[in-house]
Amino acid sequence: MSISVCWFRKDLRLNDNPAWNSACSDGDVIPVFVLEPSMLESASQRKKDVMFSNLMALKAELESLGGYLQVIEGPARQALPDLLTKWGSTSLHFNNDHSPTAKSRDDRIDETLNIDVVRHWGNLIQPPGAVVSGTGAVHKVFTPYFKRWVSVDTPNYQAYPTPRFCPQPQGSSTLPPVVEPPAFPTGSAGAHERLVTFLNGIEDYEDTRDFPSVQGTSLLSSDLHFGTIGPREILALVDQKTDSSTAFIRQLAWRDWYAHLMNASPEILNSPANPVYNNIEWRNNTEEFDLWVQGKTGYPIVDAGMRELKETGFMHNRVRMITGSFLVKHLLIDWRWGEQYFRHTLIDGDTSQNVGNWQWVAGTGFDAAPYFRIFNPIRQSEKFDKEGIYIRKWVPELASLSSKQIHSPWEINKKSPELTSVCLGEDYPFPIVEHSFARERCLETYKRARSEGT
Repeated sequence: MSISVCWFRKDLRLNDNPAWNSACSDGDVIPVFVLEPSMLESASQRKKDVMFSNLMALKAELESLGGYLQVIEGPARQALPDLLTKWGSTSLHFNNDHSPTAKSRDDRIDETLNIDVVRHWGNLIQPPGAVVSGTGAVHKVFTPYFKRWVSVDTPNYQAYPTPRFCPQPQGSSTLPPVVEPPAFPTGSAGAHERLVTFLNGIEDYEDTRDFPSVQGTSLLSSDLHFGTIGPREILALVDQKTDSSTAFIRQLAWRDWYAHLMNASPEILNSPANPVYNNIEWRNNTEEFDLWVQGKTGYPIVDAGMRELKETGFMHNRVRMITGSFLVKHLLIDWRWGEQYFRHTLIDGDTSQNVGNWQWVAGTGFDAAPYFRIFNPIRQSEKFDKEGIYIRKWVPELASLSSKQIHSPWEINKKSPELTSVCLGEDYPFPIVEHSFARERCLETYKRARSEGT
């Protein structure tokens, strides 16, 4: 009898899951999830709560089919080989993870086992190597990558066959309890519910996606991170004939691109993609970093974003760019500090996406924002939260200010302190740094690094 093990990781779904499909086709199946200590230690409690909720939903779906989810505790490279031998398994199926640590782990497990190891690319629309330049390398600029990406046929995975489950082995661990249930439905059912809601209003996506006070984005980033829905299924359901749908599809392509870049160049996890920026003289002031984390920089749009992140584990994409730029270019704090904090705290904190976005905003990445592009947090606030709705929600001490005052409360305090109900320095902090000064300091620092790096 053939016994196939399906190792679930960041693919907590049954539909559009090539590893589950092949495992079900290969023999009697044992579905497995490994609770690795390193995974639990590196995530915030809120992020773990979302993962555990998604796992419970997957477990319930498997049980509805007459099966189960075998939960194993411990490092996978140690626990899996012993158990596969004990179970008499003939094959192991899983979807690849492109992050460097996961790739190294998977390769070691693959080399250790004396059974068939069947690996798939189930969490990207296009697998690495499918979208390359004329030289066969990954495009280092997004626009030509995207043009090629849209021209490549998308792999289509059929619905999985009816699984035949092995009797459940002894020793399955219990999933950890959810400390604080997520404020949204989880599992594949929750992901599909969000997708349907988004598709019903996708015609407004291009016009609303940059405004944090408007529900203009898909809210699928966490689902894609944990794999409760597959990106190919999303793409198949999007009407690709409108400008808004094209704008959304570009975001899916960015996701693939960042994954392809990290798969090809794993060193970008910890090093600038552009080596000319290896010698940036970061200030790395720990007190200022903590003020940024706490949302007490004195810049309302920055503080609103950081407080939203701390409170919910989520932050609007436009505000991620603003807060990231502020940390790196206003405070001259190493982008890797921000990247690690975001990856730990965001419920959708994905390694390649997070690193790609932080290197973009820092100007150190492939096809990144130029080093001299320094977001003005006041102008960004006035443009994307004109009425201050988002700021008032997350920085309530400024709620009494007018829509004109709320973006830079220190200005009205400086000119006419009697006209404001907010006492700066007590109710709300003064700006941690003056924008023009920070801009010039950043430009000088980056220019110096560029001259030393060439």
